[in-house]
Amino acid sequence: MYSITFSDGAKLDNLTLNGNNFITSQEITEATFRGKLSRVKIECDDDGVMNEMCGEFNNMELVQCKKYGSEYWFILREIPPEKFEMLRLAGNIDYVAMMAGVTL
Repeated sequence: MYSITFSDGAKLDNLTLNGNNFITSQEITEATFRGKLSRVKIECDDDGVMNEMCGEFNNMELVQCKKYGSEYWFILREIPPEKFEMLRLAGNIDYVAMMAGVTL
């Protein structure tokens, strides 16, 4: 079993894992994750097995969120530093263009 704590303190408990998909019976949507992935802590039950899915992560993104039957499946991944820097730079350029009244 897994639990995830988001940057705003919200928590999803009693998750199972299939590959890289977290599975829950609790209803979730993309909105569940919006604005909460800058810092994520994923905890695993202590079964003696190390798992790369567990730990504290910065700047994660939601890859997918789907409902299958009565279960909700979702995938999170940490944004690589290079991609995060490119996203930050693109956001800064968009902001400067907006402030200058320039259309890109």
